[in-house]
Amino acid sequence: MTPDMTLCNLKQMLQPFGIDAPELALDDLVLDSREVAIHRGFLAVAGHNLDGRDFIPQAVSLGAKVILAETDVEAEHGQMSMREHSLIIQFYRLNEQISALADVFFKHPTHALNTVAVTGTNGKTSTTHFLCQLSESMKQTAWFAGTLGYGTVNNLQTAKNTTPDPVSIQRLASQAVTANASDLMFEASSHALVQGRIRAVQTRVAIFTNLSRDHLDYHGTMEAYAEAKRRLMNQPGLETIVLNQSDAEHSNWLRFKPKHLKVILVGISELSSCPHPFCFADEIKLNASGTSFRLHSTWGEARISLPMYGEFNVLNVLSAIAAQIALGRDFNVVVKAAKQLVPVAGRAEFFRAPGKPDIVVDYAHTPDALHKILRSMRAHCNGKLICVFGCGGDRDQGKRPEMGSIASQYSDWVVLTNDNVRNENAQDIIADILRGIPQQEKVYIETDREEAIRWAVNQGEAGDLIVLAGKGHETSQIIGDTVTDYDERQFIKSLYKVAS
Repeated sequence: MTPDMTLCNLKQMLQPFGIDAPELALDDLVLDSREVAIHRGFLAVAGHNLDGRDFIPQAVSLGAKVILAETDVEAEHGQMSMREHSLIIQFYRLNEQISALADVFFKHPTHALNTVAVTGTNGKTSTTHFLCQLSESMKQTAWFAGTLGYGTVNNLQTAKNTTPDPVSIQRLASQAVTANASDLMFEASSHALVQGRIRAVQTRVAIFTNLSRDHLDYHGTMEAYAEAKRRLMNQPGLETIVLNQSDAEHSNWLRFKPKHLKVILVGISELSSCPHPFCFADEIKLNASGTSFRLHSTWGEARISLPMYGEFNVLNVLSAIAAQIALGRDFNVVVKAAKQLVPVAGRAEFFRAPGKPDIVVDYAHTPDALHKILRSMRAHCNGKLICVFGCGGDRDQGKRPEMGSIASQYSDWVVLTNDNVRNENAQDIIADILRGIPQQEKVYIETDREEAIRWAVNQGEAGDLIVLAGKGHETSQIIGDTVTDYDERQFIKSLYKVAS
């Protein structure tokens, strides 16, 4: 909570939900009982992993003035009781109403912002970051919410989730409004969409990047995962959807979209004859300094050169450009800003040192993302390509052999190591990956990630390229229940004694 945040009256906050509450001033809402203070309202909800109602005694002991407690009994909605100094109000299906409640509490902050939501298996972070960069280059103040953190792109606070919880995202939007920001760009994860975290977030533009296997440990099937992504089309205030025509799932978005939504298609194939406004790229050239392409669109054409790598980044840039145009910004101004884009930390990020193999640090942790980064880097590589990666524990096991197969297809050497094994056995994870690699003569196994990287560097030479996949921007390694500091980007900078 920022010091200048306006107090909210409990009575006014609960009136839209049919509760006649007393006049009490609150300065914040919290979902974590450990964050309770005397003027904060505690929302005791039945969550996915924990039941907040179990922590009501703790909230009372910390001085909570008001506690809203979830109830599954509709007749109990609005019932009030006192426990010591705390007013406890029963709220029917509170978990489904948190986003709307926070929207009222923070005085509808997203209504005052140009808000763009980005969903898809891969490319969310880069696309969202590019959106913010474009806004800043056009003298707009943009706030970011995603995997890299929350805040302005030059001052990000650590993120707990890709998409903030329903209270935090409204609080963030309120802080953005207070700071005179014009734009809020955020990643919309499938978990967030299913859990209703952004249900009341006013959203002008939605971007769909792509769909491939991920999070099946949560969603169960690809059909359920795809449907979760498409829920973004139900956002309040939505005007335009930007769809990646290169991904087959875009046709389902067109099939299920509400009639009032405008569409902009982006892609790397000819789109000028399509029935929708478009942005597509051709004449894509990959070289040692980055990527260049010719942009064709409904609004004009331009040649763009960028100091970043990978055909997939071209699609991310196109999506960001299209969304900015959907917000009403001039094509030529957007293109000028696009020519100033820079790479995103931990996304196809290059590190170089004299006489050493080049190193690329990338967050790729799905089969599709690994395929895209390795295919793109093969085009940039004149020597051997070495891939260092692992798979997360306690997550979808089915993707492991797929990733092994992809790594062996594109790489001269595959180095298997740890990547957040959590509570699984590291050797079991590696065994799953190896099932996708029939020829294992060029596979090296080293569970210590730093040692695995050192081996790859010693194996390589100038002209070779090492792809470190999976960690990207992350600053920790999870083994068992222990979280240890591990920043792969900083490790490489130290190892090579260079900046990226």
